[in-house]
Amino acid sequence: MKAADSVLLRLMILKTMSGWRCILNEQMRILKLLEEGKITAEEAARLLEAIKEPESKKRRGFFWQGMDSFSDMMSDMMGAIFSTSFKNHTTSERIEVSGKKKLEFKGISGDIEINGKEINEFIIEKDGMVRITEENNTLLIKTISGDIKIDAPKNIDIEIKGVSGDLILNNIDGKVKILSVSGDVTGRGLSGSLAGEFVSGDVELEYQRVDGIEIRARSGDVVLKISDKTEAEIEISSMSGDIHCDFPLQDSIKKDNYLKGILNSPKSRIVINNRYGDVSIEKNI
Repeated sequence: MKAADSVLLRLMILKTMSGWRCILNEQMRILKLLEEGKITAEEAARLLEAIKEPESKKRRGFFWQGMDSFSDMMSDMMGAIFSTSFKNHTTSERIEVSGKKKLEFKGISGDIEINGKEINEFIIEKDGMVRITEENNTLLIKTISGDIKIDAPKNIDIEIKGVSGDLILNNIDGKVKILSVSGDVTGRGLSGSLAGEFVSGDVELEYQRVDGIEIRARSGDVVLKISDKTEAEIEISSMSGDIHCDFPLQDSIKKDNYLKGILNSPKSRIVINNRYGDVSIEKNI
C-alpha cells in the first residue's frame, strides 16, 4: 500500500473521532512523510484538505476555526516546499528593512525566537526549510521543520502562526497576533497590544505597557505580568482552572472561575479566557 493511501485510510477512521490531538498528530505525520520523500507535495496538500473537520465543528468556536486555519496554512506551505525559494540548510542572513513595518511568520515543527533591538534590519539565523519574501511593508517568513532566531527592529508589528514549536518574544513594541498549536509561548519586555489564540501550551507574558490584550487558550496555564501603573479593565474566565490577580480591582465582580474589574482606569482592556487551565495576573517587578 502506498504511503498516501495508508494515510487516507487513517483519515477515514479519524472522521469518527473528535479529539483535536488526533488531528494535529495526523497533520504532523503527513509533514514527516513529505520530508522523507514518501509522498509528493500534491499528495500532502490533498491529505491535509481531507483532514479538515466538518462545517458543524468549524462553527463550534475559535478553537476549531484556529485548527482549520492551520490546515490552510500547512497546505499553502507544502505546495511550495520543494520550490527553489525554499532553502534547506543552516545559515545566517542579514536583510535590510527598507521601511518594513510588519513581520509575518508561519512555522511548522520548530522553535521561534524573535528579539527586538535598536536596529534597522533583520538578522535571521535558521535551519530547516525556510522561505523569505517581501510584500509592500511586510517581511514574510515561512519555515518547516527547523528552528529560527530573528533579530528585528524593536518597533514592529508581528503576526505569528506556529504548529509544534515553542515561541519566545523579547523586547517588542507593537501589535502582536499569535495563533499557536502545541508549544509554550514566552514574552519578555513587551509593549503594545496582543491578540492570541493558544492550543496546548503554557503562556507567560511580561508587559511593560499595555494597549490592549485578548487571550483565548484551550489547554495550558496563562500567566500575564504587568506593571501596577497599567490602566485597564480586566476580565478573566476559565471553564476549569484557578484565577489569581495580584492587584486590587475597582468595581470588581468575582464568581467561580470569573473575575472582572478595573485597574487604575479603563484606558485599555485585558481579556483572558482559558478553557482548561489556570490564569494568573501578576505584578511585573
